[in-house]
Amino acid sequence: MSLSTLCRQAATQFQRRASSHAARAMSSSGLGYEPNTSQFPKFKPQDNSSGFHDKSLHAEKTWTPEQIDDAIRDNSVFSWGASDPLRKSTILAKRAEGVYIYDENDKQILDWSAGAVCSNLGHDMPQSIKDAVTKQMEELPFVYGDLYTTEIRARLCKLLGEISPADLNGFLFASGGSEANEAAIRLARRYTGRPKILSRARSYHGGSTASLAMTGDPRRWAVDAGVPGFVKIMDPFPFTFSWGDSEEEMVERSLGALHDQILTEGPEQIAAIFLESITGANGWMLTPTAYMQGVRALCDRYGILLVCDEVMTGFGRTGHMFGFQNFEGVVPDM
Repeated sequence: MSLSTLCRQAATQFQRRASSHAARAMSSSGLGYEPNTSQFPKFKPQDNSSGFHDKSLHAEKTWTPEQIDDAIRDNSVFSWGASDPLRKSTILAKRAEGVYIYDENDKQILDWSAGAVCSNLGHDMPQSIKDAVTKQMEELPFVYGDLYTTEIRARLCKLLGEISPADLNGFLFASGGSEANEAAIRLARRYTGRPKILSRARSYHGGSTASLAMTGDPRRWAVDAGVPGFVKIMDPFPFTFSWGDSEEEMVERSLGALHDQILTEGPEQIAAIFLESITGANGWMLTPTAYMQGVRALCDRYGILLVCDEVMTGFGRTGHMFGFQNFEGVVPDM
């Protein structure tokens, strides 16, 4: 008897036995086993109807400081710490003028942080901006950018392309700095096909998942989700030791350490190095020009993208239109 005949006979016998077993199993209870339904948790319904709201309260033109404090205490959550201590330390702002904010007693307070490091023009809104905003809201307040385009978007992209150095000429508009960094991380990984992102140990890049993992700010420790793929590099300004007595020594040794780290991590695994052109929330540290030039050279050598996070430096805030323009010859990839 040939081998092929034996194989066919064996397959036929197996199918018969399998069919017979299935028939016997299904005959007892329809499915052949008794499920243990007692393991499934019991649903506990809750009242999910909308609550009562005090229409008269919400119709009041202004609230008292006590009403505001009650609402903040009961319903508002703060971002970077326990809500009650932060609520007690915050100032109730009533109005603003120029670089000043005024509280409910009209006490003048200098806004050192320029809002959230974003109010370059201060708190006075020029009439031309008010008119432009009103005009746009009356004509077309919102469109989804992947389905429609608009003249104002085209104008802004064109303007940014004209003022940006070198070949920085493509622009993606995000709702905030953290979202912009999330997009930059995805773009870098997609473009290079590499997983790792390097960033400085003293840095701030945002509060969402990936941008927070990229951040070196100690405030992330309590909520760090341990997202893989993010590696911290030592700063040119260490806490507990010195890179050298001169700026030249500091630059040479800190760049040497970064070079070693790139080789240790695997250059072919690193998608991008993210740097704040000038560190913001961790000390307003301005790195030497030679250091930034050295990082650019390392990125060029190993095909790593250099991304400058300029959410805090903004436009014109450092004496140049862009923060990286403080470092001669340095142009980031994003």
